[in-house]
Amino acid sequence: MLAHASERLGVSPMLTQHPRHAEQLAAGLPADASLLVVTGGDGTLSEVVNGLMQRPPDQRPPVLLIPGGSGNDVARMIGIRRSIPDVERRLAEPRVATWDVIRAELTSPLQEATTRYCINVMSAGITAEVSQLFNRSMRRLPPDIGYTLAALLCFARYRAGRVDLDADTVQISRDMLLVAMANSRWFGSGIGIAPDASPDDGKMNLTVAAGVSPLQFVGMLPRLRRARHVSHPGIFYDSTTECRIGAERPIPVEIDGEFSGFTPLRVAVIPRAIQLVT
Repeated sequence: MLAHASERLGVSPMLTQHPRHAEQLAAGLPADASLLVVTGGDGTLSEVVNGLMQRPPDQRPPVLLIPGGSGNDVARMIGIRRSIPDVERRLAEPRVATWDVIRAELTSPLQEATTRYCINVMSAGITAEVSQLFNRSMRRLPPDIGYTLAALLCFARYRAGRVDLDADTVQISRDMLLVAMANSRWFGSGIGIAPDASPDDGKMNLTVAAGVSPLQFVGMLPRLRRARHVSHPGIFYDSTTECRIGAERPIPVEIDGEFSGFTPLRVAVIPRAIQLVT
């Protein structure tokens, strides 16, 4: 599919060689670039978005994503397929959707202050540990099996800690299993963590699991995979434009399926920052 798109556009593809290489390539595009074709999963797209966010808004070309990763949750959200006919359709008659981006200020794995950008979903807590284990040990498995196995292993040993959440409309201070900040509905290869999320409304959706045991959350997964609300006193939904998260001990954070660092975490929505070809 990438070869087809490259031939159709008369360009040569640039292949990534190491982590965050896609970010460097996107940041270094010519100023007059009019389209960026990307093949990969949500992590690759996230790297590209982080590169584009280093450029002025008028130098961020629309992104035509060819889904080729383990999760492909952004592709699921915009309804694109992994096929040459779908690529050809979008090249011939491109429709552009403008997406918000979530800016995150956090502590990097090297214990340095850093800023990263999220196009899909980011989370703090047990889901970040699941993402880290999957990426480290289970990428060769089919995605649904790999994510489920990583979740079971992490949920068996994870101990929720006290977390302070401060958003526009809600303040919570209690033990939390996870906090998800969603620009889109799905993460973790089809887990509908934010059923009401819309990527162009200028807000992020919050899903908080507090007072929920890991075993209880595992039991909720079938409903979450259908992107349905979970009716449980320990599951809380809201939407916000800004959010701050602190904890009694640093808790892990994942961004678009990639382990990215630790709390404290400060996030804010940047409206309509990126364009995707649908």
